[in-house]
Amino acid sequence: MPSLTESVQLVARSLRRFLSLSIILAAMILMVRLSELLFTTTSSLFQADIAINLLTALKMDLILYLRISGLLMVPFLVIAFFSQKAAKYFFVSVCILLMLGNILLIKYFSTARVPLGADLFGYSFKEIQHTVGSSGKINIAPYILTIIYLAIMVRVFVKHVYFRMKPWLMAILTVMMLISLVPIKQLNINPAKFSNEFSMFVATNKLDFFIESVADHYMRQGTLNNKAYTLKPISASTAGNPFKYIDPDYPFLHEETTPDVLAEYFNLGDSPPNIVLIIVESLGRAYSGKGAYLGSFTPYLDSLMQKSLYWENCLSTSGRTFQVLPSTLGSLPFGDHGFAGLGEKMPDHLSLISLLKKQAGYTCKFFYGGESEFDNMGVFLNRQGIDQIIDGSSFGPGYTKLPATGNGFTWGYTDRDLFVKYLETLKSKTDSPRLDIMLTLAMHDPFNIPDQEHYIQKVAERLMLLKLDEKTKTFDNQYQKELSTVMYFDESFRYFFDEISKTPSFANTIFIITGDHRMPEIPISTQIDRFHVPLIIYSPLLKKAEKFSALTTHFDLTPSLIALLSGNNFITRPKVASWIGHGLDNSVNFRSLYTYPFMRNVNELLDMVSAGNFLSNQNLYKVFPDLDIEPIDQPDTLNQLRDELDNFIRKNNYACKSNRLIPDSLKKWTGIQH
Repeated sequence: MPSLTESVQLVARSLRRFLSLSIILAAMILMVRLSELLFTTTSSLFQADIAINLLTALKMDLILYLRISGLLMVPFLVIAFFSQKAAKYFFVSVCILLMLGNILLIKYFSTARVPLGADLFGYSFKEIQHTVGSSGKINIAPYILTIIYLAIMVRVFVKHVYFRMKPWLMAILTVMMLISLVPIKQLNINPAKFSNEFSMFVATNKLDFFIESVADHYMRQGTLNNKAYTLKPISASTAGNPFKYIDPDYPFLHEETTPDVLAEYFNLGDSPPNIVLIIVESLGRAYSGKGAYLGSFTPYLDSLMQKSLYWENCLSTSGRTFQVLPSTLGSLPFGDHGFAGLGEKMPDHLSLISLLKKQAGYTCKFFYGGESEFDNMGVFLNRQGIDQIIDGSSFGPGYTKLPATGNGFTWGYTDRDLFVKYLETLKSKTDSPRLDIMLTLAMHDPFNIPDQEHYIQKVAERLMLLKLDEKTKTFDNQYQKELSTVMYFDESFRYFFDEISKTPSFANTIFIITGDHRMPEIPISTQIDRFHVPLIIYSPLLKKAEKFSALTTHFDLTPSLIALLSGNNFITRPKVASWIGHGLDNSVNFRSLYTYPFMRNVNELLDMVSAGNFLSNQNLYKVFPDLDIEPIDQPDTLNQLRDELDNFIRKNNYACKSNRLIPDSLKKWTGIQH
């Protein structure tokens, strides 16, 4: 047993060796960062941000180095007390694994244009295979370079000769490593310094982002029991009609008083109208509709907006497809990683499908060119009592799939063929009113479409017509392939509307068109931009067209449709409901009345809008009429929104895990499937 003096000398010697090794880790992190910046800041739109990117990136990498070192310091010293060699191997092994993880996360970011976080754990292995397969033929060169880099890293560590460090330098480094573990606001990245979200993500260390995202996700996983739960309103409203909650055991249950704002625009007949919901993959406002900041590449859809009820400031409730069906069809909360992701464990709930089937005898069908098992869409729809799911497995001969990638992968059938398949089913006449849901595919990585060169040429022609500044045109030209899929959808949609307008049922049909989220592969400008999508309601039954600038969400769609049909006595709406949405806001001027949460990616509930303010990843922004946002310094409002988001997450966890969305009496009344 060494004496106290010998022990102190051993610790000091071990600390010196640890700090010496950690300097190599810092150099390795720097090497990875410089290679990343070389490849990700070449986009001309972001040239002006290179300086701030580099400075912030170096700062974030320094913090990551200090944090990793701070976390490894104690276990290293403990192991070194028994074996210096074992301590060194421990440190080297952990560092190599972390750097490998960082390289893989950077690779993901270079493709997806958003960093990977806790959403990794929200997908099944099959869904991950699907997503990875969509990226096309694997390029082996980056993996060879990674192996070479890691081999060099191992050799440097193993052959490393410890160098002497001054006691004052050792003290400073040690203190800095320990301080970095303290949650200090100044150590976090400042969004206000960046002109757009993509530039901020370039500067963010991807490994640090991943670790913080996972830690935040698991810290928020606590559930509540009904005795410990204190009910707080989810909607902080400055106007409008806030919810009146009625039962603490069912934290979302409230009196159903959604105003019927749609009635004044419709001239409904004696028969219930058909409803056709068209959800367009990745249809974002950034490149669709008047005022789109990248220019609009949907000329036909734009023309339809002029004849429709059009919400220019609609927000999807998630940054990916996984939540679009539960939000638009049920105004439902998120569960752990999307409501449908709960699978067979999803709590009982109301939905547009189950209500219309029970109350008005609607026939309900879902059309999708891919596999309905993806994102548990099939499980969710079957739970509602959907009459038929027509997906890629049931198209049959005569239909065309999207062109495959180099490894043979394709998401499924083309948008045009999806519409052809739908039109084919209309030939089978039925006396029942219809609720039909379609989800397109083409605007999705790898962005392969039939006759792609033709549509790339159409993008070039469109750019000639659009009055855009040179900077935006230069940027758009870098994403011709992605934008070509937008124009392909628009042309397919034109075909669909030309054909369906010839059918007998067209005159009594309400068409609803929206995007599931904004395309992330074209760099996103702001934290709210990922959710900004158009919402269009068109029908021959409309009395007039109108454009609305009020902020609304996918959560609001089902409550408003239920209110419309109930107001015309086609159905009797429930007296209580657990909708998250308050109904569509028909103000022609911009306003933001209510509080709504958003799930950025699977497992990432980080965003909330409330009365003109936007909370995103613990930062507060002011929302402007064009849905641009700017950081603001209002600590009281920031703390209020943080509390509201935390309150929603707790309600969400409790209600979804304890089957506490609606009581038994309401389940029986709606006829929901069990």
